[in-house]
Amino acid sequence: MNLISLCINNIAFSIGDLDIAWYGIIVTSGIVVAFLFFLFFSKKQGLDEDYQLESFLWIVILAVLFARIFYVVPRIGDEYTTFAEMIDIRSGGLTIVGGIFGGILGILLVTITNKKYHFAQLSDCVAFPLLLGQIIGRWGNFVNQELFGLPITNPTFQHFPFAVYIEQPWVHYPGYEAGWYCALFFYEGVINAIGLIVGYILYRKYKDKIKPMTLTLGYLTWYGLVRGTLEFLKIDNAKIGNTNIGSIQVISYVMACVGIVLLILLYTNKISFISSKWDKIIEEKRAKILAKEAAKAAEKQTNNLETKAEDINESESKNVDGNDIASRD
Repeated sequence: MNLISLCINNIAFSIGDLDIAWYGIIVTSGIVVAFLFFLFFSKKQGLDEDYQLESFLWIVILAVLFARIFYVVPRIGDEYTTFAEMIDIRSGGLTIVGGIFGGILGILLVTITNKKYHFAQLSDCVAFPLLLGQIIGRWGNFVNQELFGLPITNPTFQHFPFAVYIEQPWVHYPGYEAGWYCALFFYEGVINAIGLIVGYILYRKYKDKIKPMTLTLGYLTWYGLVRGTLEFLKIDNAKIGNTNIGSIQVISYVMACVGIVLLILLYTNKISFISSKWDKIIEEKRAKILAKEAAKAAEKQTNNLETKAEDINESESKNVDGNDIASRD
């Protein structure tokens, strides 16, 4: 049997009664690698280190939160009946589309509260690292035997990378038996890897001509098309009400359409994501920061001068006392 078809134990190791799942390790690894790429890329864009760390923390926290919410809410009552089950992400259950909305909210909050950079500057720094993190994180779906698609009955394609062997599909889709299914996690990972490589090459080649928000809109367009199209291969997905319309599929295609429209408007100079008003706010914030730093430096210099003056006076006093004693002798 093809090695990739084997069911891997989803528990990597245990510490006492605490089981550490491969899913958590892989997803965490994706976040760490994405963070390192974010540090590298955002430094090239001129973001300072404190801002890099603070913004990434906000983005990751809200992205994971929203990714979990988007996954759990449509399944409440079926897969999830208790609050403990809803917040337990060690066994899987994150929707990247939800994470995108959470990440956007995080970027918006950091931009508004810090007033150091434009929203477009920070969001463009997140696009490539986010895609890289997704590519790595998708292997967590493989370990958990999730994110698989329709059954593959043709023996010619019953092997990796076309298919993956799922031993307990009924956990996610009652009525289905063990067998070969579309390896959606791998399809998405490979397509996103192609998008990342091509996108980064184009960025390096045309970076002097690229307008702010281009990378963000490019990501929304690319991932919206990829995710929306792959939804056709899923056995079942969250529907809108009592219809047969997939909610994630609609959100993905709308996201892609919005990205395309905004890119067209951006490069036909109909819109801009750099606001002159926000430029003034940023300049005012920087001026205040510089003023505070100058005040602190001046205060420090004054304290140093006062300390030196006290030392000189103390030294002179000792010399006078010494001369008095010598004269009396």
